[in-house]
Parts: sequence; structure tokens; C-alpha cells
Amino acid sequence: MARYAISDIHGCFYTLRELLDVVGFNKEDQLFFSGDFINRGGNSKQVIDFLMQLEKGDYQVKFSKGNHEDMLFDSSKVKDFSGGDDSLHASFGISHFTELEEEYKQWIKNLEYFHTSEEYILVHAGLDFHEDDILKKNENMLWINDWYGDIDYDRLGDRIIVHGHNILPKQLILAMRDNLDKDRVLDIDNGCYKAGEKNEGNLCCFNLDSRELHFQENID
Repeated sequence: MARYAISDIHGCFYTLRELLDVVGFNKEDQLFFSGDFINRGGNSKQVIDFLMQLEKGDYQVKFSKGNHEDMLFDSSKVKDFSGGDDSLHASFGISHFTELEEEYKQWIKNLEYFHTSEEYILVHAGLDFHEDDILKKNENMLWINDWYGDIDYDRLGDRIIVHGHNILPKQLILAMRDNLDKDRVLDIDNGCYKAGEKNEGNLCCFNLDSRELHFQENID
């Protein structure tokens, strides 16, 4: 059994499938998905359908939402955002999020804000250490930026925060992994949808047990 974390798929369905094949994901494994399943890439519907199939197929998968899922229910958070971007609308064959089938709306609405294990906190954007309870559900978990300087290691304890949301070059993600015992935070967003970009454009999978990182080039 292995445990994995993936974030920021952004509609890159074929890339996700290839990555899971490469790591050999199966029903004995556990996989944490940390949001931003949709928008930007061209296959948001296929991604959501696949994740729902994994869940229904008794795979050990856990999902938490990202800011892109959050925006669907409150487009006022981003100027000129109309319930999903054009790639989402095209993928689902709709012109606005309100036209989405109820099954999809409920699945997205019911996503958790984070997940924890004995060693890890898995969240989309990060944690707000100004909060009295850093694990109380709040929108900063989906939206926060520039929070590393606020980390309170006494409150964090021995746990490691694994997140996405902010795109980092591959070399920096690898460097963060190599410093996990000291810094206790890892950003695994390599900007999968940015196909062809130097040092970016990969979907990243982190093995929570071996700490191995897998980078799958965008093939969508």
C-alpha cells in the first residue's frame, strides 16, 4: 500500500490518467486530491467524472476543494468570473455553472476543506496561522498566499503541510522536498495546464511514505 497526494489537475484528464498508471495506483493505495480539478485545461468534465468513478469504485480516495471550485459558488470573489471559465463551459457543454447537472454541483459543494493524517496536513492553498485554530474550516485554506513566514512550528508540531495553489518550477519543488524535515511544507503545483513551459507544465504526485515525487508532462 502507498499513499499519494496530487493537486491542481485543472482539467488535464489524460495527464492524470497517465500519472496514475506510472505510479501504479490501485485499490490498495490511498490518494489525496487537493483541489482545483477544473478550469484552464480542456477536460474538466472528464476529470470530475473520473474522480467520481474512483469514489464509486471503492478506491481509497479523498478530495478537498480548491479556490476554483469555490469560485463556482461565489463568482463575486473574482472580477468578471462567470461561474467557470470557457474551458469548463465547453467541457460540460454549458454556458454557465448554473446549467451544470445537480449531481456535479452537489459533489463539488460537498468537498472537504482539508485532510489530515498522523504526519501530514493536505490542503489546497495553505493554513492561516493567525487563526486560533489552524484547522478550523475557512476560505484561507482555499485562497491564502505568502503564508510561509507565519508558520508557527510549535503549533504545527511534527506534521508536514502538503499543498498546491501557487505554481512553482520543478527544481524548487524538488528542493522543498529535500528540506521537508526542516521546513515542513511542500508545494506540489507545477502548473500542469501550462504545457510546454520551461520547468513547468507537469502534474506532480507526492508519495507520502517514500517522499518520492513523480512529474508527468502534460499530454492533454
